[in-house]
Amino acid sequence: MGELSFAPNRGASIDSRQLETAIRQSLENLPPMPAVITRVMELTNDPTCSAQELQKVIGMDEVLASKVLRLVNSARYGFPRRITTLSHAVILLGFETIRNLAIGVATVRLVLRHGARCPVNRQRFWEHSLETGLAASVLAKHLRKDLILREEMFLTGLLHDLGILFLSQTFPAEYRAVVECCDSLEEVVTTEQEMLGVTHCEVGARMAEVWNLPPVFAEGMLQHHNPVSDSPFFQQVSAVYLGDRISCSIGAGEQGERLPDIPESIQKHFQLDESAWNWCRREVEMQMDAARDFLHILQSP
Repeated sequence: MGELSFAPNRGASIDSRQLETAIRQSLENLPPMPAVITRVMELTNDPTCSAQELQKVIGMDEVLASKVLRLVNSARYGFPRRITTLSHAVILLGFETIRNLAIGVATVRLVLRHGARCPVNRQRFWEHSLETGLAASVLAKHLRKDLILREEMFLTGLLHDLGILFLSQTFPAEYRAVVECCDSLEEVVTTEQEMLGVTHCEVGARMAEVWNLPPVFAEGMLQHHNPVSDSPFFQQVSAVYLGDRISCSIGAGEQGERLPDIPESIQKHFQLDESAWNWCRREVEMQMDAARDFLHILQSP
C-alpha cells in the first residue's frame, strides 16, 4: 500500500457507524468530473470519432492541452522530433492514451484539492502507485499484450489506492488511528472495515462510479487485494494485485530472487516463475525515471 507518515496520536475514539455515514455522505458530495474530461471519455469510446474532433475538445481545456503536448514530448515516448501541435499529438498518442491522460489529470486534480491535511506520506504514496501501475503494464508486456491494454493496466494500477488518499485527507485523525492499530500495512483493509465501517477499496470504487469512470477502474480499486476469477476484468485486476506486490517488495528492499506466495490461478495466468518475476521487477526499476514524467505531468498545475 505504500508507507504512511504521521505523528502518534494514540487513544482516538471512533464511532464507526457515524463515521461510515459521514464517509458515504462525503463520497456523494464529491466534485463532478469536468465537462471537457467527460466529453473526452465519450469521444474516445466512440468508434466514429475523428482525431480532429477529439483535438477540438482537448483544445477547450488549456491545462489538458498543455499536458497532452508535454506527454507526447516526454521521455516516456521518446519521439525523435519535438511535437508542437495537438493534432499531431493526438494521432501519435492514440485515443486510449489520451483517455487515460484525461482521466488521470482529472482524478488527481479532484482528489488533491479535496483536503489539505493528510497523515499519508504523499510522495511515497505516489511512488507506490506509480510502481504498481508500471508493474501492471510490464506484466501485460510479459504476456505480449498490445499497447492499449498495457496503457489501461498502467492507469488502473496508478489509481488503485485513491480511496486511501480520500480517507486520509477527508478524515485525517480517524485514518491515522486506523493505521496506528495495524502491526503491518497488510492488515489495513481489515482494520478499516472494523474501525471505519468501510475500506479504501470500497471508497475508491465508489469514487470511480461517481465520476463515471470506465468499469475497469472501479473493479481495480475494489478487488486489487483479492482478484475475483470470474470478473470480466480479472486480468487487469490481477496485474494490479501483482504490481502492488512488486512495488512492496521493491520498497522493502527485498532482493526478489524467490517468487512470493501468489494464488495459483494468478500465477498460472501470468505464466510466472522466478525468472519472470525478477524480470518484471528489473523492468519496473529501470523504467521508473521515464514513468515519473507521466506522474509529474498529472500533478503539475
